[in-house]
Amino acid sequence: MRKEQQTLRILGDKVRYYRKLKGLSQAELAANICTQATISLIEKRNKVPSMNILMRLIGRLGIQLDDIVVEHHDRVQQLLTGIDFQIQHHQYALAAENLSKIRLDKIKNDDDQKRYYYYQGIIELFKNNAPDEAIYFFGRVLSPLVNSERDLFGILATLGLGLAYAAKHTFDRSRVYIDQALRMLKHVPLSDSKYLDVELTIYWHIARIYYELSDFKAVLKYTDLGVREAVKHDKLFLLDELFALQARALKLLGDPDASKSYQIAIAFARVTGSTPLETSLVAEMVSQKPNIETA
Repeated sequence: MRKEQQTLRILGDKVRYYRKLKGLSQAELAANICTQATISLIEKRNKVPSMNILMRLIGRLGIQLDDIVVEHHDRVQQLLTGIDFQIQHHQYALAAENLSKIRLDKIKNDDDQKRYYYYQGIIELFKNNAPDEAIYFFGRVLSPLVNSERDLFGILATLGLGLAYAAKHTFDRSRVYIDQALRMLKHVPLSDSKYLDVELTIYWHIARIYYELSDFKAVLKYTDLGVREAVKHDKLFLLDELFALQARALKLLGDPDASKSYQIAIAFARVTGSTPLETSLVAEMVSQKPNIETA
């Protein structure tokens, strides 16, 4: 195991995050696999256990190896992996700080360049409220680096353009990018669990755009698709956000099921520790007009 310890770095904070998402204590995660002390060392000191233990732990957590492990020697890969996690959980300020540590001339391949530009676009859009800057970076993802309709970051960047133009209230152009992204999505085998987070992110992005366009029936369609996929794969990722959008759309449609969706969204926000979203949803339940911003 000495070689593995030298070349692999485990992300203990992510192990802790996924354990809590599963509702497991350290002892429950360790049961019949290793000791609780081993789990504590993994989470607090990034201690790499044997590969046998590691594979059994990720099986119990229902995640992939690359969700919690990065190549120790590649600083750029470490940062990109962390940024991906931070953006998925709306930690945009921290993602921006880490992205600033990456020099573009140190990125060795096209896929990582696409990730870099996509993350920069997301940060400009959601942290800096700068849709024009976001459009520039999403455009860098799409040209000339994307050469296949199966390119996941190409799809995400296309949806990012839709979000950016919706933020600019250029709704006709926003719809064009939604339709383009949906056509691209048909060519991607997203059933692979490795890409499940991406699939859920795509549904969430589409629902957000349709929310901005006040097409609430479309919001319900895509939030339902996301919820079904998450439940099917026993995944908590983005369920709070999906149910939040669903609840807001139902409320605006005057549907009595809105209250139930709000309660579910609040419960998931508590589980995932999304305190700002929880606070916003609780306030919306008792208000006449829901806040249309997503956390």
